[in-house]
Amino acid sequence: MNLDKAGQAALLKLGELDLEIAHLKHEIAKTVESSELAELTTSQTSSAGDLLEARTLLENIQTEIKRCEEDIRLVNERLDRDRTRLNSTSSPKDAIGIQAEIDSLLKRKDDLENVEIGLLQDLENAEIAYKQISDDRQLSQGKLNELRNEIQQRVDELKNLGRKASADREIVLAKIPPEILSRYQALAQRQVAVGQVVDRACTACRMTLTVGAIDTLNNLADDQIGSCPECQAIIIR
Repeated sequence: MNLDKAGQAALLKLGELDLEIAHLKHEIAKTVESSELAELTTSQTSSAGDLLEARTLLENIQTEIKRCEEDIRLVNERLDRDRTRLNSTSSPKDAIGIQAEIDSLLKRKDDLENVEIGLLQDLENAEIAYKQISDDRQLSQGKLNELRNEIQQRVDELKNLGRKASADREIVLAKIPPEILSRYQALAQRQVAVGQVVDRACTACRMTLTVGAIDTLNNLADDQIGSCPECQAIIIR
């Protein structure tokens, strides 16, 4: 097939641009599928469950403390009433019964206060744990946002390069005859479609060519294009 030097240069450039565009697409996919991003996202999802669990525990303890405080309040009210009754009764028998109830209430109050002390310690520990998880999530979210911004910036850069390469490709396409372009496109669907012979090897398939094959290519006229005997890629000299 015949193709002038300008067309050959355009065809070689087309091959370079297609490789560049394919590489850019691969880089975009690799950047978007960042393992670090996946790990941080998974960590945030997991820690959201941890935070909910810690908050639920905290709220449950707070509820228990309120219930305990209410029980203590009720015991104190009963103690006040019983003490008033004890001070006003003139019956020894009634006084003994009231005092027994007071003693029982005091024991109940002491038990409740001990429970409350334990709950307050549990509350302090739960608040520390909740704050730690919350702080860790905030730090992780900051890293996640920063990484997403970096990824988006990188993707934007790659897309800009891709748009430039695509625009250059359109310019190059106009310089290549339809029949040569059809052959190129058919090859490009399955392999690198165009190459050169460098150090006796085809740059499209990296295979070393025989002396006879190289001589055949060198003997072609300047406006003729050959093909690699190994991969059938178009060879530009």
